[in-house]
Amino acid sequence: MTLAAQTATDVVQVSRHYKANIEQVFAAWSDPEALGQWFGPSSHTCKIEKYDFKTGGEYQIRMIPIGEDSDCGGDSTQDSVCAGQFLEIKAPEKLAMTFTWIENGGDIGETLLTVELKSRGNGTDVLIIHEKLPNETMRQAHASGWEGSLESLEHYLTSMS
Repeated sequence: MTLAAQTATDVVQVSRHYKANIEQVFAAWSDPEALGQWFGPSSHTCKIEKYDFKTGGEYQIRMIPIGEDSDCGGDSTQDSVCAGQFLEIKAPEKLAMTFTWIENGGDIGETLLTVELKSRGNGTDVLIIHEKLPNETMRQAHASGWEGSLESLEHYLTSMS
């Protein structure tokens, strides 16, 4: 763990409501084939390189730019690769994992990513909490990236119904 991650206090919280049941939304996060169809902002496509979906399992996701309109940080002409380990899986309500960039995402150290799902009305609320970001610049970049991911998830879930 880098010093930045040990002392980091910046947190991103983004949320969205989907007109899909909690099991469908959880499956979008837990099934690597589904995740590969929507993860990341619309400025990128995604390739799941490793996704051992169990507590203690590791993941690695490559985000491939499809243009130069990325405001997520890093070099918008190069692939970005994030990786981490699943710390907690409580189906279908919660995922917690470490998150770091191993290629072209900035030196953020090891951060903590939590995804909370809650049934509400005719759908599901999703809350993403990304903690231990080292500074405001990285907080803003990740807020933009997660907002884009949640928008991509909405398009994916809509196409599934």
